[in-house]
Amino acid sequence: MSAYPSAVQVLANVVERVAPRDPEAWAARPALKRGVEVSAARARQLRFTVRQLASAVGHADMPPGCGESLQVLLSAEGVDTFLDLAADGTFRDAARPALLGRPLSWNALASLRDCVKILAEETDIEVRLPRIEGMVRGPQITPAQAAALYRRLADQAAANPQRPFVARTLAAVAVILDTGMQTGDMVTRRLEHLDLETGTLECLYRPQNFPEAEGVTAVLPLREGTVIALKGWLEHRQRLVDALEGQDPEALWVTVKPSPRSDGSSYEAGLPLLERGFRRAHRRGVSRLNELLAGAWDEATRGPWRPLPTTPEALRRVVDVDALVPELAELHGRNPEVVRPEPWAAGPHPGVPAHVKHGEEYAYNEYDCRCKDCYLQMVKLRALRKDLKAG
Repeated sequence: MSAYPSAVQVLANVVERVAPRDPEAWAARPALKRGVEVSAARARQLRFTVRQLASAVGHADMPPGCGESLQVLLSAEGVDTFLDLAADGTFRDAARPALLGRPLSWNALASLRDCVKILAEETDIEVRLPRIEGMVRGPQITPAQAAALYRRLADQAAANPQRPFVARTLAAVAVILDTGMQTGDMVTRRLEHLDLETGTLECLYRPQNFPEAEGVTAVLPLREGTVIALKGWLEHRQRLVDALEGQDPEALWVTVKPSPRSDGSSYEAGLPLLERGFRRAHRRGVSRLNELLAGAWDEATRGPWRPLPTTPEALRRVVDVDALVPELAELHGRNPEVVRPEPWAAGPHPGVPAHVKHGEEYAYNEYDCRCKDCYLQMVKLRALRKDLKAG
């Protein structure tokens, strides 16, 4: 029985062929189609990539059917979505809780991209990959620039945009900058959570890496510009849901145009936006906003122009959510009373051959074992190397 969904299993088989775990087979490993043999470091990166893809195929934002079809998994949409989510730490190894939810470093993201390219080459699939320069993580805009951009967004919202797509984008961006909510929590907001009279929104925060937590709710104040943007969006929203054949879904964020079904028909406009649709709408809307805002940006007083991030996750990084909602700090482990789980796996990592001796560096690096013995040995070795480098 395959350990992975069929599409991922094909890639796992490719890695085992070009980078076998068996030490005897390693010396006779074939070269990649690009003409070079896989190094030990690249072998670890390829296995890491396969594990990340195995986690990704079950994510709601990935294209439907990507677990069964390699063409879908390595399509432009599949690869873009995978790298976006992976960059934010979505697919971190649960056996290493200290890293859960932590964004990938630039180097790790670059190697992940390169490994996707290698896997595509080995399976004869032409893949379009984003440029490395566009994948650098961390806040892409400073808080000061975010404040200046917010004022421009508020001005546009006050002008009462005639297109519902623009009005929805302005409102959504303003809410993200005020609350720092994640996409999955944004799409759960309903009209009942919004109070325009008091200018507040009941927000939900569900930490990705604490599934046992119920989440934190907090009623947060909205800035005046956000309230104006929401009022403009709600006018468009009302017209959209009034045209529905069914009842108003009460969702705060709804579609602004019909969306295609798999059978060739279309869903009506005015239906609730789901996570995947929200991210797509954000990407298109913010790309258009960047064109408008760049032309009105004053570099002499505000510094160099940096575009708004085209993913909601990157945009929310300029918001100090823990300061807005102190309860989240406890879930994130910043409260000393919170007991964190041990950073090693309960037993040897699945797939480690029986002949491997645990507590050795090669077991951790070559076979990805995360048992207590292997983990502590690597911590010890890293500390020794750090001391040697410093001394």
